[in-house]
Amino acid sequence: MIRVDWSIIFQIINFVILVLLLVRFLFKPAVQALENRTKYIEEQISAAEAQKKAAEELRIKLEEEEKKIQEKYLEMIEQANQEAAKIKENIINEAYQEAERIKKEYEKKAQNEIEKLFSQLREEIVEIVEAAIVKILNTQITPEIQTQLIDQLLGEAISQIEEQMEVSYEQ
Repeated sequence: MIRVDWSIIFQIINFVILVLLLVRFLFKPAVQALENRTKYIEEQISAAEAQKKAAEELRIKLEEEEKKIQEKYLEMIEQANQEAAKIKENIINEAYQEAERIKKEYEKKAQNEIEKLFSQLREEIVEIVEAAIVKILNTQITPEIQTQLIDQLLGEAISQIEEQMEVSYEQ
Protein backbone atom coordinates (compact mmCIF):
# COMPACT_ATOMS: atom_id res chain seq x y z
CA MET A 1 0.00 0.00 0.00
CA ILE A 2 0.89 3.39 -0.37
CA ARG A 3 2.04 5.04 2.51
CA VAL A 4 1.35 8.72 2.69
CA ASP A 5 3.58 10.91 4.58
CA TRP A 6 1.58 13.56 6.24
CA SER A 7 4.43 15.94 6.40
CA ILE A 8 4.64 16.13 2.60
CA ILE A 9 0.94 16.86 2.40
CA PHE A 10 1.32 19.60 4.98
CA GLN A 11 4.24 20.95 3.09
CA ILE A 12 2.18 20.98 -0.13
CA ILE A 13 -0.72 22.67 1.66
CA ASN A 14 1.67 25.19 3.21
CA PHE A 15 3.18 25.79 -0.20
CA VAL A 16 -0.21 26.37 -1.80
CA ILE A 17 -1.23 28.71 1.05
CA LEU A 18 2.07 30.53 0.70
CA VAL A 19 1.53 30.88 -3.07
CA LEU A 20 -2.02 32.13 -2.50
CA LEU A 21 -0.83 34.59 0.11
CA LEU A 22 2.00 35.75 -2.13
CA VAL A 23 -0.37 36.14 -5.03
CA ARG A 24 -2.86 38.02 -2.94
CA PHE A 25 -0.54 40.30 -0.97
CA LEU A 26 2.59 40.53 -3.10
CA PHE A 27 1.92 39.71 -6.74
CA LYS A 28 -1.37 41.64 -7.12
CA PRO A 29 -0.03 44.81 -5.45
CA ALA A 30 3.17 44.54 -7.48
CA VAL A 31 1.20 44.06 -10.69
CA GLN A 32 -1.14 46.89 -9.64
CA ALA A 33 1.86 49.14 -8.93
CA LEU A 34 3.39 48.26 -12.32
CA GLU A 35 0.07 48.94 -14.06
CA ASN A 36 -0.27 52.25 -12.20
CA ARG A 37 3.30 53.15 -13.12
CA THR A 38 2.66 52.17 -16.78
CA LYS A 39 -0.56 54.22 -16.79
CA TYR A 40 1.26 57.21 -15.24
CA ILE A 41 4.06 56.97 -17.82
CA GLU A 42 1.53 56.72 -20.65
CA GLU A 43 -0.31 59.79 -19.28
CA GLN A 44 2.98 61.68 -19.08
CA ILE A 45 3.85 60.66 -22.64
CA SER A 46 0.37 61.73 -23.82
CA ALA A 47 0.70 65.03 -21.95
CA ALA A 48 4.16 65.58 -23.44
CA GLU A 49 2.83 64.79 -26.92
CA ALA A 50 -0.10 67.17 -26.36
CA GLN A 51 2.30 69.87 -25.18
CA LYS A 52 4.54 69.17 -28.15
CA LYS A 53 1.54 69.41 -30.48
CA ALA A 54 0.41 72.65 -28.79
CA ALA A 55 3.94 74.04 -29.01
CA GLU A 56 4.10 73.11 -32.71
CA GLU A 57 0.73 74.78 -33.33
CA LEU A 58 1.93 77.86 -31.43
CA ARG A 59 5.17 77.86 -33.45
CA ILE A 60 3.18 77.68 -36.73
CA LYS A 61 0.85 80.43 -35.52
CA LEU A 62 3.82 82.62 -34.53
CA GLU A 63 5.52 82.00 -37.88
CA GLU A 64 2.34 83.03 -39.70
CA GLU A 65 2.07 86.10 -37.50
CA GLU A 66 5.73 86.90 -38.17
CA LYS A 67 5.11 86.60 -41.91
CA LYS A 68 2.13 88.95 -41.62
CA ILE A 69 4.21 91.43 -39.64
CA GLN A 70 7.05 91.15 -42.17
CA GLU A 71 4.60 91.74 -45.05
CA LYS A 72 3.11 94.72 -43.24
CA TYR A 73 6.61 96.05 -42.58
CA LEU A 74 7.56 95.70 -46.24
CA GLU A 75 4.28 97.31 -47.26
CA MET A 76 4.92 100.24 -44.92
CA ILE A 77 8.47 100.60 -46.28
CA GLU A 78 7.12 100.60 -49.85
CA GLN A 79 4.46 103.16 -48.93
CA ALA A 80 7.09 105.36 -47.25
CA ASN A 81 9.28 105.11 -50.35
CA GLN A 82 6.35 106.08 -52.57
CA GLU A 83 5.51 109.04 -50.35
CA ALA A 84 9.17 110.10 -50.33
CA ALA A 85 9.25 109.89 -54.13
CA LYS A 86 6.11 112.05 -54.34
CA ILE A 87 7.58 114.60 -51.94
CA LYS A 88 10.83 114.61 -53.90
CA GLU A 89 8.94 115.09 -57.15
CA ASN A 90 6.89 117.94 -55.63
CA ILE A 91 10.04 119.65 -54.35
CA ILE A 92 11.72 119.30 -57.73
CA ASN A 93 8.62 120.66 -59.51
CA GLU A 94 8.38 123.59 -57.11
CA ALA A 95 12.08 124.36 -57.56
CA TYR A 96 11.71 124.17 -61.34
CA GLN A 97 8.68 126.48 -61.25
CA GLU A 98 10.54 128.91 -59.00
CA ALA A 99 13.54 128.84 -61.34
CA GLU A 100 11.25 129.48 -64.32
CA ARG A 101 9.60 132.38 -62.48
CA ILE A 102 12.98 133.91 -61.60
CA LYS A 103 14.20 133.39 -65.16
CA LYS A 104 11.11 135.11 -66.61
CA GLU A 105 11.46 137.93 -64.11
CA TYR A 106 15.09 138.56 -65.10
CA GLU A 107 14.24 138.24 -68.79
CA LYS A 108 11.53 140.87 -68.30
CA LYS A 109 13.99 143.11 -66.43
CA ALA A 110 16.57 142.63 -69.19
CA GLN A 111 13.95 143.39 -71.85
CA ASN A 112 12.92 146.55 -69.97
CA GLU A 113 16.58 147.58 -69.69
CA ILE A 114 17.11 147.00 -73.41
CA GLU A 115 14.00 149.03 -74.24
CA LYS A 116 15.20 151.79 -71.91
CA LEU A 117 18.62 151.82 -73.59
CA PHE A 118 17.06 151.91 -77.05
CA SER A 119 14.82 154.77 -75.95
CA GLN A 120 17.84 156.68 -74.66
CA LEU A 121 19.71 155.84 -77.83
CA ARG A 122 16.84 157.18 -79.97
CA GLU A 123 16.80 160.37 -77.99
CA GLU A 124 20.56 160.79 -78.40
CA ILE A 125 20.33 160.04 -82.13
CA VAL A 126 17.56 162.62 -82.43
CA GLU A 127 19.73 165.12 -80.58
CA ILE A 128 22.72 164.31 -82.82
CA VAL A 129 20.59 164.63 -85.94
CA GLU A 130 19.16 167.93 -84.69
CA ALA A 131 22.70 169.19 -84.02
CA ALA A 132 23.77 168.04 -87.47
CA ILE A 133 20.82 169.76 -89.09
CA VAL A 134 21.60 172.94 -87.19
CA LYS A 135 25.24 172.75 -88.33
CA ILE A 136 24.16 172.06 -91.89
CA LEU A 137 21.72 174.90 -91.91
CA ASN A 138 24.26 177.27 -90.38
CA THR A 139 26.84 176.65 -93.02
CA GLN A 140 26.77 176.59 -96.72
CA ILE A 141 27.12 173.00 -97.61
CA THR A 142 28.76 171.61 -100.63
CA PRO A 143 28.22 168.02 -101.60
CA GLU A 144 31.69 167.12 -100.30
CA ILE A 145 31.12 168.86 -97.00
CA GLN A 146 27.69 167.26 -96.73
CA THR A 147 29.18 163.77 -97.27
CA GLN A 148 31.90 164.48 -94.70
CA LEU A 149 29.32 165.77 -92.18
CA ILE A 150 27.08 162.75 -92.68
CA ASP A 151 30.04 160.38 -92.29
CA GLN A 152 31.20 162.25 -89.21
CA LEU A 153 27.72 162.27 -87.62
CA LEU A 154 27.16 158.62 -88.38
CA GLY A 155 30.57 157.77 -86.90
CA GLU A 156 29.73 159.72 -83.73
CA ALA A 157 26.32 158.05 -83.51
CA ILE A 158 27.86 154.58 -83.96
CA SER A 159 30.58 155.25 -81.36
CA GLN A 160 27.96 156.48 -78.86
CA ILE A 161 25.83 153.40 -79.54
CA GLU A 162 28.85 151.17 -78.95
CA GLU A 163 29.66 153.03 -75.72
CA GLN A 164 26.06 152.57 -74.56
CA MET A 165 26.13 148.87 -75.40
CA GLU A 166 29.40 148.37 -73.50
CA VAL A 167 27.98 150.17 -70.47
CA SER A 168 24.80 148.03 -70.52
CA TYR A 169 26.80 144.78 -70.81
CA GLU A 170 29.06 145.80 -67.91
CA GLN A 171 26.09 146.40 -65.62
